[in-house]
Amino acid sequence: MQTVFVTFFFHHNLLLVALAAVVCALSTFAGVTLLHHARRTEGPMQLAWIGIAAISVGFGIWATHFIAEMALEIGIPTGYNIPLTLLSLAIAMSIVGGALWYATLGRRRSDAALAGAIVGIGIAAMHYVGMQALIIGGKIGWDPYLIGASLLIGISVGALALYVATLGSHIRYRLAGAGLLTLAMVAMHFTGMSAADMSNC
Repeated sequence: MQTVFVTFFFHHNLLLVALAAVVCALSTFAGVTLLHHARRTEGPMQLAWIGIAAISVGFGIWATHFIAEMALEIGIPTGYNIPLTLLSLAIAMSIVGGALWYATLGRRRSDAALAGAIVGIGIAAMHYVGMQALIIGGKIGWDPYLIGASLLIGISVGALALYVATLGSHIRYRLAGAGLLTLAMVAMHFTGMSAADMSNC
């Protein structure tokens, strides 16, 4: 926990972190709202809503990660591998899109929770591919326990987020679901960043 705290407060530009959180909150709320639209429609229009939601949430999660990555202050020049960066975006959109499609078709409470867990997997996959795209002057070491913790956070809070978001159509459920999904993304990201040991870079 101390490692996560130190990484967050002493190795990041907090203004950029705040911007990343705002981007994430807006995109997750839009995505949850679009999910509700998709669950009320059928046929081609349903697929359109799912597609728009996948782009909204997938791109928002990716943008959150990328802005937060730019907020990282480690005192050495950094760059980005463009193909891997774009791959991380494609992973976010495709996995999140698949999860939202499952959440749209499933009507059991467990379906929404499973879809949210898949979103959490998508967040983690996007994050770690995105970290591989980070070009620095050395090799990043990884703490397996913090990687495991980041996966657990993303999957469990993601599952809770979509479970809550689909409890009803009232805005309070959408706000709560979007808030939890934002928490899943932000907590997973900074726990994952704490897992990265850049002391030898």
